Amino acid sequence: MIELSEPLSKRLQRPVQDARYSLLGLVSRWLVPDLIEREFDRLSVFCCFVGHGRSGGSLVGALLNAHPNVVMSNELNALRRLRLGMPTRQLFRLIYLVSKRQVERGSIGGGGYSYAVPNQWQGKHRELMVIGDRKAGATAYEIVRYPALLDTLDRKVGPRKLFIHVVRNPFDTIATTYLKTLPTPGTNANAHLSREISNFFARCSAVEQIETRLGAGSIYYLHHEHLIADPANQIRHICKYLGIEAFPDYLLDCAGILKKSPHKSRRLLEWPALSVADVKHGISKYHWLSDYKAAP
Repeated sequence: MIELSEPLSKRLQRPVQDARYSLLGLVSRWLVPDLIEREFDRLSVFCCFVGHGRSGGSLVGALLNAHPNVVMSNELNALRRLRLGMPTRQLFRLIYLVSKRQVERGSIGGGGYSYAVPNQWQGKHRELMVIGDRKAGATAYEIVRYPALLDTLDRKVGPRKLFIHVVRNPFDTIATTYLKTLPTPGTNANAHLSREISNFFARCSAVEQIETRLGAGSIYYLHHEHLIADPANQIRHICKYLGIEAFPDYLLDCAGILKKSPHKSRRLLEWPALSVADVKHGISKYHWLSDYKAAP
């Protein structure tokens, strides 16, 4: 299981957010134009991100949202909405409304970094073909805790179901979550790090469940380091996977907002030998992590 450690304010915020999204879903029919509503009937792909937070997923989701054939919300937690009973049509409307609002607020991501792509289609679209949501860590949590949710997704959502897993060096992801999460009261630093290592590989098991239940072709693995090194080519591959055209101006504008090198947060920790061994053992279990075998 994934052991969450959150401040009380965040735990109290979740049911409030659920209620707010439920209400917005109920009134969404009067907020979404009929022209957009009809486009939902022609959708070819429903796409969710899965994996880990703090791995570059918000950036990739924003890049996709800039495509003229894609509407992608950020951190709506679409699978949670389905699990709580939201009808598929309401979910599509909610994604559209939330995505539009997020763009109006500047497409702000983690750390206050703007993921706005100039000259492109964030907050609007030309022909809607792909709709989805970016909430990778929470999607993995939902799948781990509620395994039947993948059956619910397969049953309720008509368009083809595809997932994107943004893969980052496990040592970096674990270090970042360790530094950004609260330790469990009464635990020492090593126990806190052990918890984050366990959580990381529990989320990997959710990715594995998707492969098993929906097929290996239902997940696209995008390595964060490859995206930084060769953004246009990597974004082109994602577009092909989703069945949308990779327009040259779109690729150029997306590449223009990327940083030149990934942040190596693993270097901010002193790694105990046992923790390094645990991470290496976990890496050996999952094929998409095979590039990361060196110590931090």
